[in-house]
Amino acid sequence: MNSIESLKLDFNSQISQLGNINNKKICDDCIYIGSGDSYVAGLIVEFLTDHRCRCYSPSDLSGSRFLKDKTYCFISVTGKTKANIEVAVQAAQAGVKTVAVTLNKNSKLAEICNETVPVNITRTKTPTAGFGTFVANVVTCLQISGITVPQKFDSWYKKGIELSLNFINSMILPEETLFILGNNTLYALALYASLQMAEFFGSTAVAHKLEEFCHSPIFGLKKPHHLWILGQKEEQISRRLGKLGLDLSYFELYHSDMLTQLFQSIFFVQNLILLLAEKYGYTELQYVMMKDVLKASSDIIYSE
Repeated sequence: MNSIESLKLDFNSQISQLGNINNKKICDDCIYIGSGDSYVAGLIVEFLTDHRCRCYSPSDLSGSRFLKDKTYCFISVTGKTKANIEVAVQAAQAGVKTVAVTLNKNSKLAEICNETVPVNITRTKTPTAGFGTFVANVVTCLQISGITVPQKFDSWYKKGIELSLNFINSMILPEETLFILGNNTLYALALYASLQMAEFFGSTAVAHKLEEFCHSPIFGLKKPHHLWILGQKEEQISRRLGKLGLDLSYFELYHSDMLTQLFQSIFFVQNLILLLAEKYGYTELQYVMMKDVLKASSDIIYSE
């Protein structure tokens, strides 16, 4: 099975497991720490808790003073990322409460933290952390922050697929820089999409908050660049940007219920990436083929 086929399997199999995730609230104002997909999961929770919870990259907190009345939740599928472990050690030494949210309850991160919340999903064998573990991380972090996630994964999944199928025929795979824009939770999803584009296609994809993009990054636009807007009734901005003559795709993802919008949008992004890979004949994740770059990445992320 090639790497993209394994992710298709992962995408389709996650729905049967997500409903099994059930965690009690740990606190109302957790501080989440994570990198990559894990950072995105924490950022989603920050937005959906109206910023009662906060999310940071490990580098943001390295050497910082830890707050005694806060719970620090470290998100990591493997529990092996060097930066997370270093900050968790600092937090433990400061005497604050620490929680590991991880698939690997025997990891170094879990060993350091006061408490472990296992991510309750069976990981499909994929080169990346996988689609299912990302959604499971989101659900887990929402629950331990006191947000109840209704059992609507099947309908959200079907709607996400429907939305992606509606757009794929008009989509082109960007050959130049892709800017992915969105606000609040859809900014977090724009960041997630940029990570997937890099791993799947080796694309240069940059996420920005939609309004913030128009302050300064907009001046870096060139004619070969591409824009994706993950929209919430923001067609007017899309039309104005469209007059610049760039390749622009506007995806209307608004729903009055924020959890419905979130999960439909996650499944939309995941399936859209898979459909683009199929449309352009990709069978392997491009980052796996970039041996020297992959080794450099792994050396920095995991080295002792």
